[in-house]
Amino acid sequence: MSAVTFPPSLTRPYALSEHRVLRIATLFLLYIAQGLPLGFINFALPAWLAQNGASAAAVGAVLAMANLPWTFKLAYGVVMDRYAFLAMGRRRPWIILGQLGMVATLVMMALMNPGVAEVALVTSFAFALGMGSAVQDVAVDGLAADILPENEIERVNGVMFGGQMAGIAVGTGLGGTLIAYHSIPVAALALAAILVGILALVVAVREREGERLLPWTTGHATQRNLDIHLGALWPIVRDVFKAMTNRQIMLLMLAFVAALMTPGILNGVKPLFAADVLGWEKDSFTSWSSQAQLLAGLPAALLFGFVAARWGPRRTFIVAAVLTGMASLVMLTLQSHWADPAVFIGLIFVTEILRALRLVGGGALSMRLCIPAIAATQFAVFMAVLNLGGVIGGLALGWLDRMGGIPAMLAAAALCSFVGAALAFAAKVGR
Repeated sequence: MSAVTFPPSLTRPYALSEHRVLRIATLFLLYIAQGLPLGFINFALPAWLAQNGASAAAVGAVLAMANLPWTFKLAYGVVMDRYAFLAMGRRRPWIILGQLGMVATLVMMALMNPGVAEVALVTSFAFALGMGSAVQDVAVDGLAADILPENEIERVNGVMFGGQMAGIAVGTGLGGTLIAYHSIPVAALALAAILVGILALVVAVREREGERLLPWTTGHATQRNLDIHLGALWPIVRDVFKAMTNRQIMLLMLAFVAALMTPGILNGVKPLFAADVLGWEKDSFTSWSSQAQLLAGLPAALLFGFVAARWGPRRTFIVAAVLTGMASLVMLTLQSHWADPAVFIGLIFVTEILRALRLVGGGALSMRLCIPAIAATQFAVFMAVLNLGGVIGGLALGWLDRMGGIPAMLAAAALCSFVGAALAFAAKVGR
């Protein structure tokens, strides 16, 4: 009896560069993977702390430490552009490393089961999760810059950030519910299991045809990657410095810092408001946040990419920043109605939808400004600057609390958004 044979297309793993649906689906799932820990450490953990009596400074410290690793993205990008195992692709080994780091951190968190009073331990786990997510993010962004055709950038950025919002929603909702009704170990292990499933996909696909799936399998580096790879640190640093010190680019980076201070502040305001003003308990806040993030993910994936392509990514970013500032001001002026939960729920939904729009615009604009040979490093600079704003916003919570509590936080959030929009308007790069 003769052996059954299959066509090569059925026995050979697909390459992302050759299959449009596969690369879009893979980027979507990888953004879900980086969103899971973001939802957990930016929403579920702060809500758990606030509901159990932690101070504004403690909540702000966790948020700051969760976002701090994202400000080091320049360093990650330089390392990834310099050191690459090209036989497995330029980015895929680093994606695998980042996901393994997140899984290991969640498993360790489950084993150690930190309590509310152990703020230092909680912030350490938040930092480690942020590190794994940031490493994967830099690698995935570099992968997208490498394999996306020019005509797919805005639309696929919408899909990617829609995936991130979905991941944040799951990390917030599932993580928050499991912490509230079970324990941190149960929540951490559930999120780790999801990440392992996405990791299996990364192991099963190639970036480009002919590459290895794993270090010990057969395959080779593609000529295209060999041609653009910069095998020394100095050319990378030189080219990035030259690209990023343009006056208009520097204005844009200042705009990113200012505008992203707003979500850094609001991410701390929301759980404090839910616990101190409304007296919400258990998973009420994380449940509403999760629903808002899921709702925001739908237009991000299906609509916002088309909006950014039509308006231009810079205009999209400006509109999102202005509307976020207006939402913060409206919430401030409605102080006499704060006892009505509908007002706060409205703020949650509006700011999450605008966050998705702002990310799609900022991400697409940044990607269009990247040079292929240094894409991971250059895009990492843009994203690190975005996240620097979140860190500053989180660190400012304790000071703003002493200055005037939640009203001062909302006023600062509005001001930061308007300043960011003005700076982005002045930066004449892109549309």
